[in-house]
Amino acid sequence: MTSLGVISIATGEKYREYWFELIQSFKATSRNFAGINFYLLTDDLDSANKFASRIGMQLIAFEIPSYGWPEATLLRYKEILKQEDCFKEDILMYLDADMLVCHEFESTLHPEFWKSGIALVAHPGYWRPSGFELLRYYLKNPFFLASDAVHFARTGGLGTWEMRRQSRAFVARRARKTYVCGGTWMGKRNQFLKMVRSCSENVEEDLRSGLVAKWHDESHLNKWLSDNDATVLSPGYCFDPTYKNLKSLPEFIRAVRK
Repeated sequence: MTSLGVISIATGEKYREYWFELIQSFKATSRNFAGINFYLLTDDLDSANKFASRIGMQLIAFEIPSYGWPEATLLRYKEILKQEDCFKEDILMYLDADMLVCHEFESTLHPEFWKSGIALVAHPGYWRPSGFELLRYYLKNPFFLASDAVHFARTGGLGTWEMRRQSRAFVARRARKTYVCGGTWMGKRNQFLKMVRSCSENVEEDLRSGLVAKWHDESHLNKWLSDNDATVLSPGYCFDPTYKNLKSLPEFIRAVRK
């Protein structure tokens, strides 16, 4: 595949430790670890650079404030956008610090086929199999059939949608189709940065209005998807082994349970 840049954010000792473990898992599974450029936005450049030197990785680290909650996640688009001139790779990928790479996945990505040059990841909690597999899933898990039916009746689609019309993250009921996660997303460089800019502007407009979207940055990502076409990858790129609905999927990247 073409050149890849992986962007993460880790402030505070706990999340830096998560990121250290993420990078070690990346190195253990990747066929081209040395060819990947990693970008880290952190409040401790010294520890990040020492780790990078020790493990032998290509790291470009940027210092950012140690935000409180929910600014730490909500302002990620703004902080990424500040460094846009530094990103030179063909493909950019955002990956939460608290992830682990379980199997090599770079060879499974096919950016030449990504709609609008963007690939998002279906949320593991709200993804369901299709066709006969969906029927079998509901027969084995009748509780989820009832729960999903109630969820659909109330909101029009599985997901934690922003439903306040005042918010820039609001998604109309008819557009609540596929809900994606905020922990893994990627795209061709120009399209990736264009999406980041759109999400950042919407976050800033909400903040000026005194609003914080229901699920912070993830709400704004789902708003973007409701207005744009994109490829949606399986939850295998944000896997949770405790979810029964994911049992038939290959696991590439695992979300760490904290």
